[in-house]
Amino acid sequence: MADKTLERVFVRVFTYLTESGVEMTRVRSRALLQLIDDALVDDEQAGEACTLDEASLISLAMDRLPAYFPIPEEMLPAPNPPLWRASIGYPTHD
Repeated sequence: MADKTLERVFVRVFTYLTESGVEMTRVRSRALLQLIDDALVDDEQAGEACTLDEASLISLAMDRLPAYFPIPEEMLPAPNPPLWRASIGYPTHD
């Protein structure tokens, strides 16, 4: 593994989180480090000890991301004003 691989993976996942609206505090930064460490341990246990490349580590980290950083889904606002048949000029059928 290249010297800067872990740094680049951390920066890419960190940037993804901040762009997603997650405020990165010390606690969350440590959680991100733990996420990357856990990804390395799991990959080592799978039998590929020294062959991990940057793309594989990013893939493992992104797969684990929802467990460490749950990102709430956006809720679309209700249309305002509500659409009624008469609101676009058609007569009502009673």
